[in-house]
Amino acid sequence: RPRARALGVRRGTATPATVPADADVVVRAKDGVAWDQKAYTATAQNGEVTIYGVNDSAIAHNLHVQTADGTAVGDFIDLPVNGSDGEKTWKLAPGEYRIVCLVPGHNNMNSSLTVS
Repeated sequence: RPRARALGVRRGTATPATVPADADVVVRAKDGVAWDQKAYTATAQNGEVTIYGVNDSAIAHNLHVQTADGTAVGDFIDLPVNGSDGEKTWKLAPGEYRIVCLVPGHNNMNSSLTVS
């Protein structure tokens, strides 16, 4: 699997059939300013985790991975409109992380990611 991929935003194509086969985690932004799950798990492949993000809501979001203490880990996935999606691979050691949206007022979009 490649170490990293460029972010891709494909508007209006976020359907179950488009989830990349190499995605370790699928995270969906839902209406009500929330992720679809409060907790995610992944098994790192060669120290990397690939996250596929989808915006199923009517407002803009972004998907950031942070350490448990709130330190940013690498780049983010931009999810600017309903139906936008993107995939990113992060180097993550086993441990606890957070998946957050840093759009002002989206504090509720804060889920755990456990990597083994």
